[in-house]
Amino acid sequence: ALGACSNDKSTTVKTDDGKEIKITADGDNDSENGTITFEGKDGEGGKITFGADAAKQGLPMGMPVYPGAEVKGAFSGGDAKGMGGMATVVSSASATDIVAFYKAEAIKRGMKVKTESTTKSDEREMTMFSAESGDGGSLAVTVTPGEDGKTTALIMGGSKN
Repeated sequence: ALGACSNDKSTTVKTDDGKEIKITADGDNDSENGTITFEGKDGEGGKITFGADAAKQGLPMGMPVYPGAEVKGAFSGGDAKGMGGMATVVSSASATDIVAFYKAEAIKRGMKVKTESTTKSDEREMTMFSAESGDGGSLAVTVTPGEDGKTTALIMGGSKN
């Protein structure tokens, strides 16, 4: 939407309830990397960071990147009430090893594993688990082997401030 604003990377919109929100984009014109900030007149606001810029901030819930893996995409955002995000990590490791790594990391951070499942289709397995912390944080990790021999992990998480 901000790409339509010519070279100006800031615009103000009015919501249905009459509030004005300033939206500012900071990043590449190709929309692959950057930050979009939302600011209301009453100090309300939020921020969405995506692409390599989000990857630099780290994975959701402070999770580390699996050793030797590459972050292919990331998105994070939040406001005064909480933060959340997701990231895609690709590795040559097995799905089993990646799931075990992230489960151990969640437990290290005081989270409790709530669900675990494995689904098989077309000779491939999708494995996932979810975990929660006592303060309202949540984490979900879904791991899928690809046809190219690489394994993709989608990591989603959020926390309340």
